Amino acid sequence: MELSGIGEARARDIVEGRPYNKLEDLKNVSGIGDATFENMKDFICL
Repeated sequence: MELSGIGEARARDIVEGRPYNKLEDLKNVSGIGDATFENMKDFICL
């Protein structure tokens, strides 16, 4: 939830979608499209 554009529900979806093999897999989470991913990719790691 500390990432810009990620609220409680989206954070829960991200956690429930684990594990991820690569960062781009986050785009498979409902509500995370190309724009959201581009805004947060520099702040996340696997």
